[in-house]
Amino acid sequence: MDLRDAFAMAEYLLEVHGLDDWEVAYDNAKRRAGICRFGDRVLGLSAPLTAVHSEDDVRDTILHEIAHALVGPKHGHDATWHAMATKIGSTGERCVSPDSPAPPAPWLGTCSGGHTLDRHRRPERVLTCGLCSPEFDLAHVYTWTHHGKPAVMHPNYEAELARLREGGHTVLLPVGARVRVTVAGDWHGTVGRVAKRGRTSYHLRAGRQLLRVPFAWVEPA
Repeated sequence: MDLRDAFAMAEYLLEVHGLDDWEVAYDNAKRRAGICRFGDRVLGLSAPLTAVHSEDDVRDTILHEIAHALVGPKHGHDATWHAMATKIGSTGERCVSPDSPAPPAPWLGTCSGGHTLDRHRRPERVLTCGLCSPEFDLAHVYTWTHHGKPAVMHPNYEAELARLREGGHTVLLPVGARVRVTVAGDWHGTVGRVAKRGRTSYHLRAGRQLLRVPFAWVEPA
């Protein structure tokens, strides 16, 4: 559906159901079509999914979220919410149908046997094909492309793959560990302690500074 038309539909349906003090906003969610943000009074729609869904599906998503707004945050997908959803014209389904179209994932992995695996985010751990071998086997590691072009992988991925090929494995250091930055540059050789461990990097406390460094660029000191 055209995003401008979907936006106008959402604004109209909010007004019809007495929620004219709410706003409509798009986001880039890939796994859920809509969201009700009670605190901000915002009905959120996924731009990628709205663009590939039919008008009927988009309308149902909007009414689904309007039902949440009408009954309040304490009800989730309970009977009260379901009754309201069906009353205002929604199907009352909790999730988008798995048969609904989805935007293509930008990351595509292909194994030596030609099997594929897609991802919406850049892979940061090494994956091997479970169809070729039920056990982790580097002979069947996925090679990744991004939007159809050979991908530049995260430093953590490259470091883990190198260690695995040498017979080793990646060990993440705990909060409080004393570490040294190994990558070339201004912070090469800096010693600090792990203050926090994020999804792909350490937050290192080095004196008064807090550095964010990928796992692969740090070693125990």
